[in-house]
Amino acid sequence: MPYTLPTLEQFRTKFPTFAGVAGPTITAAIQEASASVGTSWIEADYQPAILYMAAHLMTLDGALFEALGAGAAGGLMGAGLVTETKVGDAQVKLGGNSGSSGGSASSSGLSSTPYGLRYRDLLKRNQPAVALV
Repeated sequence: MPYTLPTLEQFRTKFPTFAGVAGPTITAAIQEASASVGTSWIEADYQPAILYMAAHLMTLDGALFEALGAGAAGGLMGAGLVTETKVGDAQVKLGGNSGSSGGSASSSGLSSTPYGLRYRDLLKRNQPAVALV
């Protein structure tokens, strides 16, 4: 697999949960996510990392809520993304950044979504910590 950006179709195949999200939104997220992955990465990790980061960014941006509608909040709670709902005044509370481990993972909230966690695993494999002695 060469260092080419993943396509909209590849994203939709990997993440059917985002089926209701508009194509241009997904394409924009793929473009944004590509800035977090470079050609220094293992070639086999390049596209998956971009896909996971794009899914993470769209989750944080609320693309699933917009696509699925307010009535689907229960399905997102099962995925661990929503920690609290309120019927009166329609309040929804998203899960916080728990369990992050410093560095870029903490600053970008990668621990806040399952997609971010998977991206972080790929990031660690491609940019391992360096110890100076």
